[in-house]
Amino acid sequence: MRVNRGFLFWGLGFVTAGLVALAIQLGYLDRTAMAGAWRLWPVILVAVGLSLILSRTPLALLGTVVAALIVGASAGTAIAVGPGFAADCGELPSTPLQDHSGTFGRTASLEWQLDCVTLNVATARVSSWRASVRSTGSKVPSVDGASDHLDLRSANQGNVPFLDQDRERWLIQLPIATTYQGEIHANGSTATLDLTGSRFSALTLQPNAADVVMAVDGANIEGLDVDLNAGSLSITASPDTSLSGSIQANAGSIKLCAPPGTALQITASGTAFGTNLDDSDLAKDGDTWESAGYPEAANKITLTVHGNAASFDLNPSGGCQ
Repeated sequence: MRVNRGFLFWGLGFVTAGLVALAIQLGYLDRTAMAGAWRLWPVILVAVGLSLILSRTPLALLGTVVAALIVGASAGTAIAVGPGFAADCGELPSTPLQDHSGTFGRTASLEWQLDCVTLNVATARVSSWRASVRSTGSKVPSVDGASDHLDLRSANQGNVPFLDQDRERWLIQLPIATTYQGEIHANGSTATLDLTGSRFSALTLQPNAADVVMAVDGANIEGLDVDLNAGSLSITASPDTSLSGSIQANAGSIKLCAPPGTALQITASGTAFGTNLDDSDLAKDGDTWESAGYPEAANKITLTVHGNAASFDLNPSGGCQ
């Protein structure tokens, strides 16, 4: 039987990448140690070169397998450790904060395009919004606010992602009385979103090589739509949280912390996707896990989670911070 070595290389490479990324996400491989392994990147060139040299010898198949394993393991490591290391665009700026403020009506839209940013968002019982930004570069980030919207755009837009970008720090305060429709794109960033008591008619998050921590205690968030790529998302909720939506994670980790008494329904599926839901006290029906009393609860958390080389943990031992 003739083996197509091209298909074998890519198939074995993708499988290896997914397994390595998943092993790092689940803690079977140490993230810091695997990140340090990048100093051995010339091995990739050696493996590919060896495969080419052996391509017309009886050892051609072995050379293809070795090259695929090395390239796949390297790709899986890059995917899994990317959030913690790609997000390091330099030191946080020490320049004075540039302050912007205004007032919202009953509803407002949020459209944020952020690269290489440390973002802190908090809600408060105040009458006005506030956005403060620091940047290490000479370009000025954009803040466009009015009674019905707050649009933020980092100065790094248009640059090659994660290369030669200026680090920015954003501090955002949002009035709790306004209902929001939000869309946040965060690349190579770290974000802490304290949305306690907030109300969102829709919230779209697209973190790429980013770490996001969300607190949604007492919040009412409909239409959550998360597309997470090579990053992490941690959500802390409370029994009076209302949250519904979907999360797609590619080479990412998702954590949900919810105390006893929280009404939960979680549907989870994917490829090379690990969860700890079978170890929880939730009742399982197919791909769906549900807490007792969920149908009658006034406040519910309803999530559909799909992952590729990813993980989902409910109330992990290390918490969600």
